[in-house]
This record gives sequence, C-alpha cells and structure tokens, in this order.
Amino acid sequence: MQIIHSAGSKRFSMKVVSNRTGLSAHVIRAWERRYDAVSPGRDPNNRRFYSESDIERLNMLKLATDAGFSIGQIANYSEDELKEILDKLNVIELPVNTQAQEASVGKLSSVKNYESYIESFITATEQMDSKTLDSLIVKAETELGINSLIENFLIPLLAQIGELWRSGELRIANEHMASHVIRTYLGSVLGSHNNNPTAPSIVVSTPIDQWHDLGSLITAVVASTEGWNVTYLGASLPAEEIAGAARYSYSNVVALSLIYPSGDPVVIQELKKLRRSLGDSVRIIVTGRAKESYDSVLKEIDAVSADSLGDLRNVLESLR
Repeated sequence: MQIIHSAGSKRFSMKVVSNRTGLSAHVIRAWERRYDAVSPGRDPNNRRFYSESDIERLNMLKLATDAGFSIGQIANYSEDELKEILDKLNVIELPVNTQAQEASVGKLSSVKNYESYIESFITATEQMDSKTLDSLIVKAETELGINSLIENFLIPLLAQIGELWRSGELRIANEHMASHVIRTYLGSVLGSHNNNPTAPSIVVSTPIDQWHDLGSLITAVVASTEGWNVTYLGASLPAEEIAGAARYSYSNVVALSLIYPSGDPVVIQELKKLRRSLGDSVRIIVTGRAKESYDSVLKEIDAVSADSLGDLRNVLESLR
C-alpha cells in the first residue's frame, strides 16, 4: 500500500510523491542529498516517507525550476518565499527582446538541460542501457560544448552515481557500466587532439594505489583542450614510472588525481618519491576530492592544488 497512516497523519511513499509531483525518484533523492530541499522521515524498514507539506513544497520547487530557476538557488527558500516567486511569475510580464533577458533565459535553459541529462543518464544506467548512455553524452556535447559538458554534466553526474552506489540504490555492475561509457568517451576526446610541437607538455596519472582514473582522465582532457600536449598514463603508477614518462616526453608539469583512499601512507611515500625523482624543476598539480587529506605532504613537495576545473585552467595558464 502506497499511503501509510500513522497517528492521524498521512505518510506517502516515494512512488506516490513522484506521481503527484511529476518529479522522478532520482531527482527527488538528488534534491534531498545535494540541497536539503526536503527532509523525509524513515519508517522501521528505513524506507523514506513524505508528508503532505513535503509534496506541496516539492510541487512548488518543480514549478519554479520549470520556469527557469536553478534548484541550487531556491532549494532552501521558505514556503512563503517560494509562493512569492510563483505569484510573481504569474502576474509579472517580463520585457521582451532585451539582451539581458536573452542571456538570462539561455543560462536558465542550460541549467535545466544539465539536470535533464543527468536524470536521463541515471535512468539509462539503472536499465543497463549503454547505447542510450553513449547517445546522451554525444547529444550533450553537441548542445553544451566540451567544457560545459565536463563541468556541469559529467562531474555532478559522477558524484550522484557514486552516492547512489554507496547508498545501495545502484548496483556495482550498473556503476561500472556507466563509468566505462564515460571513460570511453573521454578517451576518444583525448585521442582526437593532435600534438603541437610548440605546445607545452604535461604528464597525467594517479599515484600507486589510486585506482579511480576518471578524475585524472578529466584532467587530461581539460589540459588537452587548453592546448597542452598530454601524455596520459592511466591509474596507479609507481613514482619512478611517472617521473620517467615526464623525462621522456620533456614535460615540465605532472598532474595527479587523488580520489580514494584518503590519507594512504603508501600514497604519501609515493608523492615524496615522485618529487625526488622529478627534481625541483618539474611542477606537480594535484586535483581530486581526497587531496585535502594529503595537505601536509603536498606542501612538502611544493605541489599546486586545483579545487575546481576553473582553478585547473588558471593553474595551467600560469604554468604555460
């Protein structure tokens, strides 16, 4: 039964909420985890349940996002603030044919497209539909461009897939299939860029025991689109191999991605060894969500941290 009665109040299952709001279960869960848009309860079996006020709030959020607002902008608005926004949308006629309006509409449309692509990708992942995953990425690149695709689609998508896998809502086989599709796409983008004899060179990899390679592959693609000659080595290489590749390719920069595990003593020793092997003239760039756990050794080896793709591009430009 979809509606659970308890102490005179109604509790609604995810299926009912999805039907009544027009939001998919994926979007509802994402809005909960990433934005705290609603806070459902849990029954004794740890299943989510929602109240009538949760449904009303989600309906208002959907109406606002359908009108062009980003969920990140309005997720924490009060019910009164959301009603005020919706009232204004109904009574205020916006001026037409102005540059400001066109820019605003284009930006809001892009936000909606990002979320739509992510939702569609996760649905196809659950259905083990790799052909649809391939076509979605190609369509997204055509519409968004490679830089926006990576920053606003692939990175949030990978974070959401990881959350679904960790919570048990996505099987490891589904996660591996999705990662393989993304990895294959990024590899094809990287392979399509030809070396330029006058461009600077960079080696991209992960230290030994860091097996998650999508972060380093994204770094490689970004460096390539920024005009660098990229030597991409894949994941989990010993320090001496990374240093050897840098010498062989005449690279003055090495970029590493640190995703998992955090604070690994083996990785710490490998980072120190890499600095000794490279010498002081080669710069080291580090990206990835686990890098903060290595702050001490990163300072010791004089590595440059990049917290976002924007930071990475700025660092690459400064080292150019």
